[in-house]
Amino acid sequence: MTPQKPEYSVERGPSPGAWILRGVMRLDSADAYARAFEPLEAAAAEPGPLTIDISNVVFLNSSGIRGLADVLVVARRSRAHVTVFGSAAVPWQKKLALSFTGLFPEFEIRLDR
Repeated sequence: MTPQKPEYSVERGPSPGAWILRGVMRLDSADAYARAFEPLEAAAAEPGPLTIDISNVVFLNSSGIRGLADVLVVARRSRAHVTVFGSAAVPWQKKLALSFTGLFPEFEIRLDR
């Protein structure tokens, strides 16, 4: 039996401090998200700009939203300049943008049109 390939990816983007998340992130637990977001959280701990593009994430459950918020808390502690890109065409991303804008007013949350 071959292991199942994940339906998502968390990858470095083309520029320093850029990260791109893609796919369906339907992981089983908060620990699973902590492992998936570990490289992103390590980048958030470094001072400097951090860009997270979630516009190609089709689904992110509540544990994943919490995991992403944990990454932003780490970025806040390191005083990183954070920009999160999302898609206005994805309803949960619109709601998340509103919530994150309230929780993290120092960060830039952008939705495409």
